[in-house]
Amino acid sequence: MITINPTSEAVKFHHEKVLDTFETLISNGYIKRNNKIKNICKEFITFLEKHKLELITGKPERLIEIHEEYKKKQFSKHQIELIKSFFIQTGYGSFPNKEFLNLLNIDTCLYCNRNYTLYFGGNNARAELDHWFPKGEFPILALSFYNLIPSCHSCNHIKGASKSFDWLTALDKMNHPYFDKNEFTFSYDYHSLNDFKMKINVEHIKTKETLKFNKTKEIYDAHSEKELKDLLDLRYKYSNNYLDILLNKTFSGLSMSEEEACRMIFGIEIKEEEYHKRPFSKFKHDIIKELLKQ
Repeated sequence: MITINPTSEAVKFHHEKVLDTFETLISNGYIKRNNKIKNICKEFITFLEKHKLELITGKPERLIEIHEEYKKKQFSKHQIELIKSFFIQTGYGSFPNKEFLNLLNIDTCLYCNRNYTLYFGGNNARAELDHWFPKGEFPILALSFYNLIPSCHSCNHIKGASKSFDWLTALDKMNHPYFDKNEFTFSYDYHSLNDFKMKINVEHIKTKETLKFNKTKEIYDAHSEKELKDLLDLRYKYSNNYLDILLNKTFSGLSMSEEEACRMIFGIEIKEEEYHKRPFSKFKHDIIKELLKQ
């Protein structure tokens, strides 16, 4: 739902960490699994050495090509399990997600913008990253930069439940958070304070498919009774210009910008590039703009 504009600090950090992981395997030729040293075949080491930089920084189209090349290799079932273990358990399992996410400077889920990306599992908070190409099906892409998407726990679970989706053709069907923009607006149908519903205005087919896959409408329908109703109450329970008074009159003497007023009153950001900083920013901003027009 939100496009990622990665920071140079995040790119550099990721590149260095993953390259070090790859170089360790290339130099040693083995991984430690279940407290035992397991050798990975030389053919895969050669393959990794050839593609290591592209596996780190390659764009999605190129990552799919490398994945397809890997799938054509005649590795044994045992070797495939070791390779998968290296990328997922050894590599991604030790990747510093939280530090990477802080450098990426993304605070809320890129898919829903309703939850923060920190997930409290057990006694610790950890950063949640979704693999756009699922790591179970595409293990060698488990550490690729453009395959790591800041996500909330709920949206990551939605992704994991989509077992039958054809990810080899996904780039033709859906928008990718690093390269494509989802152009749509939240809106509503209103009949009375007890009869209203949220809706989404969207025209581009890839955006429609992206929102459908991410269950965006279902997610926001579930919040309509609170988040949408609160905004409609301000518009229809009070004077016609009540929202305008809140935004433009109440704080006018304090030299407060529109961005600061919206942050204080509604707890949202209104600049598109900053939607990720606070939950529900796009949703509330779209609705508020529509209400102010009436």
